[in-house]
Amino acid sequence: MKSFVFNLGLVCACCPLMAYEPGVWIDPEGDAVIRRTDVGNDAALQAGFEPIDLLEIRLDGWMPDLPTLNAYVGKTVVGDADLMRMRLVFDGLVSPPGPLAIDGTSYQPAQFGDRPAYGYIELDVDHESDTGGEFMPLARNRYLANVGRFSMNPSGSISSRMVRDAGDVDSDFNTEPTFERSGGEFTLILCGCFEPTIVYQDGNEDSIFDPGELWVVNGRFFERFEAYQDESAFFGGSDFGLFDPEVDLLYTHDSDADQTTITLVFPITQLGASILDGTSEQGIDFSLSNHTSIEEALDDLIDGVPFTNGDLRQLIEGWDGQEVSNFRDPTEWIVRALVGTAPIVFDPSALFVWTDTGFGEVFGDLNDDEISDILDVEIIEEAIADRDGTSKDADGTVNGQVAISNFGFSFDINDLNGDGVISFADTSLIPCLADLNGDGLLNFFDVSAFLSFYGANNLAADLNNDGVLNFFDISRFLLLFAAGC
Repeated sequence: MKSFVFNLGLVCACCPLMAYEPGVWIDPEGDAVIRRTDVGNDAALQAGFEPIDLLEIRLDGWMPDLPTLNAYVGKTVVGDADLMRMRLVFDGLVSPPGPLAIDGTSYQPAQFGDRPAYGYIELDVDHESDTGGEFMPLARNRYLANVGRFSMNPSGSISSRMVRDAGDVDSDFNTEPTFERSGGEFTLILCGCFEPTIVYQDGNEDSIFDPGELWVVNGRFFERFEAYQDESAFFGGSDFGLFDPEVDLLYTHDSDADQTTITLVFPITQLGASILDGTSEQGIDFSLSNHTSIEEALDDLIDGVPFTNGDLRQLIEGWDGQEVSNFRDPTEWIVRALVGTAPIVFDPSALFVWTDTGFGEVFGDLNDDEISDILDVEIIEEAIADRDGTSKDADGTVNGQVAISNFGFSFDINDLNGDGVISFADTSLIPCLADLNGDGLLNFFDVSAFLSFYGANNLAADLNNDGVLNFFDISRFLLLFAAGC
């Protein structure tokens, strides 16, 4: 078993951000909310449970000072790297995920503490949304199938693939929306699908992750997308064809900041794998029982493209002819995150309670224009007018609102407050962009504020969110002002 030498002064549990940096993905503090997935929306949680709140994820190239003793202390590498470091920062104390009765394990979500964090952190290493993802049923528990529960809309073209209500979810890969095609080649999985092993723990060593403690846990927390399993040459994982090596995760809790950081260090290249264990570099052999890396996983993927067909061919054909060496800078990868916890009581149809997503999303953007405004209010109003009292309304009554059938298991992006009902209360959560002085009224003072912002080239007047101040912002302000938003 590997030895671990820790210097708490050198392991950063939370590094404050002064400004945006490449490879840094920020999620607002305090935006976490509980979104259950069980029919009836009544999954049992601990009384007063604070939802798991993801704050940031950092990706960078990495070189440890003493790699065979402690992979987590070292220096960042700019550009192409042989190792990558991923750090997830959460608000408060969160513990490693206990097993969820999957694949013969017991149901013990709170095995390591009463705030276990679950989720999927997807890495799109080639910036191509058509290459990478998961088929059903795995796709049901991933980002694009659940971001709509939060009424969040991811920016960019990927928004057309998100699930907006339960009716969007089916097992046909070719029907719209194609939420299966997320672009993620690799995923950090906090899934509860195995029982992690505690490799190291400090503090009182009671196997409960307590405030101020530092742990290392081991398990199959990192994987390439499973959809490729049938064409893969890999062996030595949990099943033939799966790239899911056993990896170590470092959990640290900073009592002063009250934040938990989860850190993964993983080889990008075979050389990186040799650096971590201090032995000679091994060639690519598609075995997880010796040196392995992202390089090896991508090489296997590229080699298999010419031999695939059908749905899988569509999912991976963009990798045909690619050069692995082009993807060695982790700061250039795209990250999407879905996190949450698990209910106290086992429900095989609803293993997770989602609480937060990231990144680059707009709350209440219902028409895909990357702005939440009066036009989105109109979409909610139209949904109520069209469905109220019809077969699409679970209460069957014309009462100015639409109840969502099987709420919890089902959802609707128009339900902005997540109460299971589409109502005019949801429209109140859409901001009025023309109310530039924030007093809740539209009057001369807002006109004056807009002119001041515009004249000073202040992007507070950028009402179409394109990063430029021009005629289109003036036109949009006048439209919103006239609409009385």
